[in-house]
Amino acid sequence: MVHLKRVTLVKEIHESYYPFNLPLVQNFKDFTFENKVTLFVGENGSGKSTFLEAIAANSGIPLIGSAVTIDSDSSLEPARELGQKLKLTWKIRSKNGFFFRANDFINFSRKLAEVKIESKQAVKEIRERDRFSLEALPFARTLYDLQELYGDGLEVRSHGESFLDLFQARFRPSGLYLLDEPEAPLSPLKQLSLISLILEMVKMDAQFIIATHSPMLMAIPGADIYTLDEGLFKKTPYEEVEHVRLTKDFIENPQRFIRHL
Repeated sequence: MVHLKRVTLVKEIHESYYPFNLPLVQNFKDFTFENKVTLFVGENGSGKSTFLEAIAANSGIPLIGSAVTIDSDSSLEPARELGQKLKLTWKIRSKNGFFFRANDFINFSRKLAEVKIESKQAVKEIRERDRFSLEALPFARTLYDLQELYGDGLEVRSHGESFLDLFQARFRPSGLYLLDEPEAPLSPLKQLSLISLILEMVKMDAQFIIATHSPMLMAIPGADIYTLDEGLFKKTPYEEVEHVRLTKDFIENPQRFIRHL
């Protein structure tokens, strides 16, 4: 199901600073989501991640992969300003879903490890004082929830494996998932695993909006790909995406590119 149907600019932009000086923002009027999987593709600095952040800030969905929230993350202040000028139109507003930025993940896994250690210590100290005290219950519950979601912990797995562990733990049917470059730590094989997870959730009425550089993720069956060209969204067939064509040409003849470096 397409939960989020449309994003519309409802307040005029008079500001000249970031993110309002981005060509994408200057040209933006509205965008309609027609598919359960929508991919935004563009060069660094094109504004695809900023647009995704602004949608997340406006929607109020949780920021997963960070130790803070969308409302308190200082790096998202420009996105919050842009988000205030947007209107989101929903078919059905799901209670499930999250916004995920790959570069937040290391701090998030460290924070979970710290919470786990602190909860174990608290349970130990309370039970040493009074074996039957109910005071330990909240900490024990935290440990139980972490075990149920993440097993032995994200920190004991490789970076790529822990990414997939997080997605497996937090993906739910009928959710809206905004993912910013989720392929960053993933090998080609793990990217295929992520595609499998996404397709599984799509069958359960989940919607995905993904900013990516990965030609593998761009090949998700049935996905709509929008490239950012001169500040405009352009729906583009997979074979015509520059990332795809350049990767294909490089693999076929890497020396043709490397000798000119």
